[in-house]
Amino acid sequence: MKNIAYFLTSGLMVMALASCEKNLEVAGAAEGNSMLSIITRAAEGDAKVSYPVLIYAMNPDGQCVRRQQINSAADQLMMKLEPMTYQIYAVGGATDGDYTLPGQDGATATSEITLNAEVEHDDLMTANNSVTIAEDEDATLTLSMSRKVMEMESIVIQNVPTTISKVSITLTPIYSDLLLNGSYTSTTFTKTIDLTEAADGTTWELANPIYMLPSNGNATITVKFEKNNTVNSFSYTAPVALEANKHIRIQGQYNGSGQFNLVGTITGVQWDGTTTIEFTFNENGSTGSFDDSGNDNQNDDGIEEGAAPAATTIYKDCYVFSTTDDETGEYKIVKLLYNNEVDITGTGKTQEEVMTEINAALPTFSINGITGWKLPSAEEVDIFKSLIPSANSNFENIDGAKKISTSSEGYYYMDDVTLKTFYRNSTYTLLDQPFTSGQHLRPVKTLKFNKNAQ
Repeated sequence: MKNIAYFLTSGLMVMALASCEKNLEVAGAAEGNSMLSIITRAAEGDAKVSYPVLIYAMNPDGQCVRRQQINSAADQLMMKLEPMTYQIYAVGGATDGDYTLPGQDGATATSEITLNAEVEHDDLMTANNSVTIAEDEDATLTLSMSRKVMEMESIVIQNVPTTISKVSITLTPIYSDLLLNGSYTSTTFTKTIDLTEAADGTTWELANPIYMLPSNGNATITVKFEKNNTVNSFSYTAPVALEANKHIRIQGQYNGSGQFNLVGTITGVQWDGTTTIEFTFNENGSTGSFDDSGNDNQNDDGIEEGAAPAATTIYKDCYVFSTTDDETGEYKIVKLLYNNEVDITGTGKTQEEVMTEINAALPTFSINGITGWKLPSAEEVDIFKSLIPSANSNFENIDGAKKISTSSEGYYYMDDVTLKTFYRNSTYTLLDQPFTSGQHLRPVKTLKFNKNAQ
């Protein structure tokens, strides 16, 4: 009887285990007769795909049934799947050595892609799309990868006193982790970047470009100077977030004499536009202005209505000194010269004092709904310097416009992080003139138009 009971019990256990195994089967996990081919490409505006690319296939219940890897653009990924609808997720640029990545078991759309300690981010990209697989039918899915990081391309702080032993930049709040579905976790942290002293002893800079996840809302930038174990910190909250798919350049210049006063520029060059944040800050606070030529006009979609005006014409009472195609060939980038100016009066002022006045004056420039004007760059002055006679001729026909002076009066522009002056006389333009106070402010503006608009 004991043996009979033992065999009955054992049989029941085997049957129960078999039943459990059947109930635990995951839909789509079995290898079907249909083949899915997956191709990855860069989203519009991106130059490349970051490899390796990990592919996760999720069944309708959100369970991961496949996890495969594409190592290069030459590879073609193929999965044998059962017929049903799958959600396909991809993450590019994340290697197992630098990241903790979800495995096939337990992976979901909201699984975290976590950077390991003591390493920096790579050029992370993600994509996702759904695909329906039919019985005995092959399918092809193309995934457009979108960049999820920004690149801190360069940081340069100039004119640092030789008594300073350490210079660093902190950015906050920065997203801490990326999710498989391309969104970010709600947690943030402060990113500190130590700078390296250059050979001249007064310049501190970023040793190598680094990738970072973007900021969660408007970013606060803090410059820290350390001397004799004492740290002086100067913070500025930018009017915009630091976004993914942008290059970021931070350039600052110390102009104090016994006090820590900085004039700085942050320039973010998006693959399809440019963001410029100019700020002045010291121990008493900070002021700044903002320009975004990638999305810097008055419409919600960032694109001006109608066709782009031609160079050397007038648009909304301002002079068009440049009209060019953007990198994608889809848009026209139009640069305007304001039809009037502001005198920055007073002599003997420092560059920092003049920049404070310029930053206060720039928001007052507004014409026909166009705001967000900025100081011209050296490159922009180089474009319109030969067009000043044409601009003045056009300004003659606009009520209230003022011609650019062709006498000894100077105009401010930014050359890298240095405030300089240019002069225009009757025959030529003098560029690269050293900073002097008491000059004029004639701002510029960049707009974006659909190339094929009528």
